[in-house]
Amino acid sequence: LTRVPPSPRPFLAACPDDSMALRTGARRALRHGKSALLPALVVGLCAAAFLSLSSSSFSLPSAWQQAASPKGAVLSGVGAASSVGPAATLHQAPLVGGPTAFAGSKRVLPQEAGYVSGGDEQSRATDGVSLALAAAGAAAAMQAATTARRATAEVTEEAKEEVGTFEKYRVPMYIALWYAFNIGYNIYNKKALIAYPYPWACALWQMAFGWLIFVPLWLFGIRKVPSLTVKQAVTLSPSALGHLATHVGAVVAFFAGAVSFGHIVKASEPVVSSLLNFVFMGEVLKWPVYASLLPIIGGVGLASASEMSFNWLCFGAAMGSNLGSAARAVYSKKVMGGGSIGKNMDSANVYAVLTIMATFMLIPISFAIEGPSAMLKGFNAAYAKGGVQFLLQMVYSGFFYYMYNEVAFLALGKLDPVSHAVSNTMKRVVIIITSVIVFRTAVTPLGIAGSSIAIFGTLLYSLAKNKFK
Repeated sequence: LTRVPPSPRPFLAACPDDSMALRTGARRALRHGKSALLPALVVGLCAAAFLSLSSSSFSLPSAWQQAASPKGAVLSGVGAASSVGPAATLHQAPLVGGPTAFAGSKRVLPQEAGYVSGGDEQSRATDGVSLALAAAGAAAAMQAATTARRATAEVTEEAKEEVGTFEKYRVPMYIALWYAFNIGYNIYNKKALIAYPYPWACALWQMAFGWLIFVPLWLFGIRKVPSLTVKQAVTLSPSALGHLATHVGAVVAFFAGAVSFGHIVKASEPVVSSLLNFVFMGEVLKWPVYASLLPIIGGVGLASASEMSFNWLCFGAAMGSNLGSAARAVYSKKVMGGGSIGKNMDSANVYAVLTIMATFMLIPISFAIEGPSAMLKGFNAAYAKGGVQFLLQMVYSGFFYYMYNEVAFLALGKLDPVSHAVSNTMKRVVIIITSVIVFRTAVTPLGIAGSSIAIFGTLLYSLAKNKFK
């Protein structure tokens, strides 16, 4: 008969304290050693692979050189300016949309972007590299035994450091994306309006484009699906109407006049907001806050008087956009109390729900003003003339519109009121300067002075309101 060796369990049972210490120590060593041994195993496998391939050669791509293109230079402003030309200046835009305006508009398409690739350089894995990797793997394996106890603590510290680094650069990253998407929207929105002079159709397209972004996020569970009752939807509908007026007013203003002038007029939104808050909320602010409105009014008036492309449609549409934005804020404060409504209604989902409701509101209005047959006819004419480039302008305008609003919620939610005021003011300055460069808008010294005064007054208003609230 084969003798079965005795089980070690009686020995362990006889020494319960030692066995417990042995098993606990083994588990601790295994747990702490995993994180340190894993890099060693990876490096060792890489070394083995390089040793097996030391006689063969492989190639690595060299640095690719990308030539400057108008698409890549849109945000910088200089490259895109050369692709538009003086013939596409904004002060020659027609005052109303439709086929007549389309016939009178002139468009210069941006140039095609080109890429120049450099030649690939050949590199060979030599024996020295393989031996170095093998030595590194062996050294790492030897060092793992001595650093196993500190592995968990080091990983924890590294994780905290990575999170701290991300938090440190999160706000500047959000602001940079906010500026970039906003600039991209203003440029491609104007180019799309030059090629397709139907501002209500363009506004409808940009509003509906957001569906292509937030609906997949809901379907795949990346973002929680909002839930609203019929009563809550009715309560939210005036805010959606204000959202509609804000967007359509801006699009019509940028269609009828210069982008820079439209933003100068939109800088007077604090004046409209103060008036509506006084009328509907009974809010009376301190006198320094009202005093800060004077440079806004004076600056906008000076810029309007000296604007070479001034027209009442652009001015009125921009003021209508201000009215819609201010009314939306006042309604949210008065009726909804600034609180949440519905389920899973965070800031991103609130904006998505407002976009859905505003889209349904805008469909009959835009069809009644411009007509679906005229929209389709103008679209076919623009596509026949611009081709894929025109389609890209439409896609970019819709994408940038939704994304700059989406990122704005993320950026502004991380800023204090003063930083918010400064960032919003600088955003408007950057957009005005970029649009002047890209579209070569003619400006006068008085226009520059008026713009500067109005924007500076907006900053003063935000700072004064935060101080004397």
